[in-house]
Order: sequence, then C-alpha cells, then structure tokens
Amino acid sequence: MNQDSMKNYSIHCTVKDCKYHNKDENYCSLDSVRIASNEQNPKDESCVDCKSFECEHGGLFS
Repeated sequence: MNQDSMKNYSIHCTVKDCKYHNKDENYCSLDSVRIASNEQNPKDESCVDCKSFECEHGGLFS
C-alpha cells in the first residue's frame, strides 16, 4: 500500500517533510511513533521530539 494513502487517525502530524506524513491530510501513516525528550526535565513542547521522524528527502534539502 502506498505510504501517501495510509493514515492513522490517532496520530495527528503536520511535519510535511517526514516520509511518514500522509500527504492528503495531517496524519501519520505509521501504526505507532516513538516520542522522546531532548531534556532531562521537559517543560514545554519544544523539549519533546518524534523519534520516528525520517526525512522524506533522505536528509537532503534543495
């Protein structure tokens, strides 16, 4: 099945450069995602990252 047509309605996502982002709507196409903090005591959303992210462009931006 094409990754673009799959969507998990439980995982909302707006990161369009992720290869798992559903291109038609703002959902992730993965069954589950890994979330982790980049700080020991996170205080806001900027301290938390989706560790399932993979760049759609193989890490290269033009």
